[in-house]
Amino acid sequence: MGYHDGQKLSPREMVRAHAYPVLAAVSTVALVVIAASLVPIARQAVHMNQYLTAPSSPGCQRYR
Repeated sequence: MGYHDGQKLSPREMVRAHAYPVLAAVSTVALVVIAASLVPIARQAVHMNQYLTAPSSPGCQRYR
């Protein structure tokens, strides 16, 4: 914030000066939480895919 060096900022100017970094941090945290919540779904999909594509599994012939 080189533009405001040595000046006291009003509350409105403080919000405007920090809005972009705060929103960027919030969006980063949201993306990390979404990615972490998709991990169990991905693991289940891998498990189900292994079950359905195994040659000796009962579901193998049923879904081909």
